[in-house]
Amino acid sequence: MKKYTKLILYLISIFIFQEVFFRFFFPIPEIKNFDRINFMLLHFDGTGSKHSRDQIWEWKSTLDTSVTFKHYMNRYGFRDKEWTVDKPQNKLRALFIGDSFIEGVMASQDETIPIAFEEASKNEYEALNGGLLGCGLNSYLQLTADMIPIFKPDLAFLCIYANDLGKKTPKIPEHYLEPDFFNRFNPRLIELYHQSKTYGPINFRWKLDSKPYLPSVPNEGNPWTENEDKLIGEVAPTIADNMKNSSLNPFLTNALAKEENYLKKSPLIGETLEFFNYVCAENKTKPIIVYIPSRNQISDYYLPFEKEYCINKCPDSMKLNKPEYQICLLYTSPSPRDS
Repeated sequence: MKKYTKLILYLISIFIFQEVFFRFFFPIPEIKNFDRINFMLLHFDGTGSKHSRDQIWEWKSTLDTSVTFKHYMNRYGFRDKEWTVDKPQNKLRALFIGDSFIEGVMASQDETIPIAFEEASKNEYEALNGGLLGCGLNSYLQLTADMIPIFKPDLAFLCIYANDLGKKTPKIPEHYLEPDFFNRFNPRLIELYHQSKTYGPINFRWKLDSKPYLPSVPNEGNPWTENEDKLIGEVAPTIADNMKNSSLNPFLTNALAKEENYLKKSPLIGETLEFFNYVCAENKTKPIIVYIPSRNQISDYYLPFEKEYCINKCPDSMKLNKPEYQICLLYTSPSPRDS
């Protein structure tokens, strides 16, 4: 009998040890099925997006700065601290939804707009960074539908950048996320196995290796891989070299010409503002609509640099701070109740 008792105690101790080990070194988020990848419908190259949970991504723009910006992603794949469904005690909560301006491309981890808001509020607010690099209104609306009912922010900022309005009319989400919470009482090894099969890779508590956000040639994720013959004459030689090795955003070729085209058209915004206000009202969240204009709508200062990306399609006479390029401001001006 003593023999079996020792064996049972031994097995129990092994189970407890491995349970403590896996829970400490491989933490998992509260919600299984809430993941950034659900909102990044397409990656830069038009293929399926990448898992971002617990990753470190690098962004370089060597013609602007020698700094390599690192994006430390939380367990839901967003560039932020870890989130909890319950609000911190004695704090309000603000949610920021937007693109790379909110995620903080070309800013350090502690210099993003949500972090600046936290500091300006003297830490009265906990700010959640819902920035989605390279995404647009469809992603923002689905994130609105899924995130606001779960995390219940007191304030929600919908931050629309100029280039969000020149594409297709966004679709109103057809579903809201039903959160699937991890069972705290399930053995962690089983939960980790389930996550690896369904929700992407399992990651160590401490992030070790970083990866480039943008791949270098040759890689299908870099447009210069298959289109160099078409693109090479559109940008200055130094620009081309940096785009090919992904030390400069390779998707900026002729960006100024594309901007000139959509800024003079009525923006395709659909029912974006109405839907955002509706979801906020249903969850007792104050909606705040923000329009972030292109820098070229404000000033001509950057035009000489931008034209190096647009040699053939951007004449010297092109100036985007004229009234005909400000039509977006009329469509995104919030009503008095949203101010």
